[in-house]
Amino acid sequence: MSSHSPFIDGRRFLTDSPFRSAQFLVVTALGLSAVMLDIAILYRNRHAPHEHSLVLAGFLVAIQLIYQWWRVLRYYSRIRSLYAERLGNEVREGSPFDLALRTATGALADLLFYCYGIALILLVLIGLLMTTISRGG
Repeated sequence: MSSHSPFIDGRRFLTDSPFRSAQFLVVTALGLSAVMLDIAILYRNRHAPHEHSLVLAGFLVAIQLIYQWWRVLRYYSRIRSLYAERLGNEVREGSPFDLALRTATGALADLLFYCYGIALILLVLIGLLMTTISRGG
């Protein structure tokens, strides 16, 4: 594994804020889109006969999406502090430690991408089903 290009924004992602990474911003926007779609589905179906179960499920989905993002930020913070601690000991680029931390941060971004992508697809399907049900079949 001699190429460092597949890693998210190189070493800069480990030393700067994650919000300076285009990939992390795209993942965050995807998550925000999923939360906004969840809220839109709840608002659109607020007078449905099954509104209580829909509100509970929608609330739990929104909380989970936000919690995943928050947890990834906490993990990123831990990885970043490990990197900063070792950077004082002159970690060279391409060392096993450097590659492991860069792989971990890339995995966090990928995890959010797939979780939010699947949630967004499922919320679109739920929204379409709710529209079909509200029209009467």
